[in-house]
Amino acid sequence: MLQVPCFYIITGSVKGQTPTQISEQLRSEWLEASLGTALLWTPMCFVNFYVVPQHSRILVVSFVSFAHKTWLSWLSNQPEPPTPPPPQPTQSPAKPAQ
Repeated sequence: MLQVPCFYIITGSVKGQTPTQISEQLRSEWLEASLGTALLWTPMCFVNFYVVPQHSRILVVSFVSFAHKTWLSWLSNQPEPPTPPPPQPTQSPAKPAQ
């Protein structure tokens, strides 16, 4: 539950972002990051406890955690889509001189 916000706070601080910038990025990416985290770790926990032998569980969690943090880092460092320029006011064509 706190994994995604903590990731954004720590990495944003390391990148030199202000608390406002960190908060805005977290708000815009929270749903995707949290959903991806839940979709990865929920089945992973079942597989880890029911399939993986006890002596290998920490190793499996370490590898999956590395992959998860790599994905979160990729997600949080995506370039912002360019904002379209504001519409220019249209000018009516000049009337020809008579």
